[in-house]
Amino acid sequence: GSITGRSQRFAASLPPLDEQPSRGRKRVYLLRHGMTDWNLRGLVQGAGHDIALNDAGKSQATYAAEELAALPIRVVASSHLARASATADAVYAHHPTAKRLIDAGFGECNYGELEGRCLHSDDEDARRSKRQFDQVSEDMEQDADAGYPGGETANEVVARARKALQKLLREECSPEDSHICIVGHGRINRLLLASLLYDDATQFGHIEQGNTAISVVDYDPELVEKDGAGGWSEVVLNYCAHTEDRGAASGGCY
Repeated sequence: GSITGRSQRFAASLPPLDEQPSRGRKRVYLLRHGMTDWNLRGLVQGAGHDIALNDAGKSQATYAAEELAALPIRVVASSHLARASATADAVYAHHPTAKRLIDAGFGECNYGELEGRCLHSDDEDARRSKRQFDQVSEDMEQDADAGYPGGETANEVVARARKALQKLLREECSPEDSHICIVGHGRINRLLLASLLYDDATQFGHIEQGNTAISVVDYDPELVEKDGAGGWSEVVLNYCAHTEDRGAASGGCY
């Protein structure tokens, strides 16, 4: 893949990372997948509906990949779901010597009985589903043990996402693999970022995730506390200039 002026500017906009392998510092570029037709229509995809990117989503993935092209990314990981893995494949095309990994631990939140439902149409079923979806989301902002009927709680999502992240950092990455791209999904990314940055998954409501949003977080093992918390710091959250500058729309967050 080609390195453009845009990608060079994005790389230059980020603070430098101390990359001495002995220090063990890592920079993670966490992306949400590109748009799907279900995003556009307000249908809940969640964990159980493996919907491909639409043409707009493929363009978004291309734009995000171009934005990241000048960075020394050595690992590209993603959820097992097609919308995330195809977005990650676009990033990987610019970093062909990177490791390409797939882990279902980065898959979207299981929304249980709400999966497959439409939340955007103007009928009573959709309005009822939207109220239920929003109520559980609000409950999650108060209690990380709140969850969707037949689906996952915030704590369950965070536990598997952090397990997948730890496995990636400890087992899949060499000491030289300082720059890592992970492509996930709207809700899991928000919950994971809230857990890493604030040590509190219920804070996810403050974090936006547009389609192919790029969030950059740094890990420093020297800052981890005795109880295992800490170590993560925010560099940038929900960067979407690569799509917004081109007038690309962003779809629903389900």
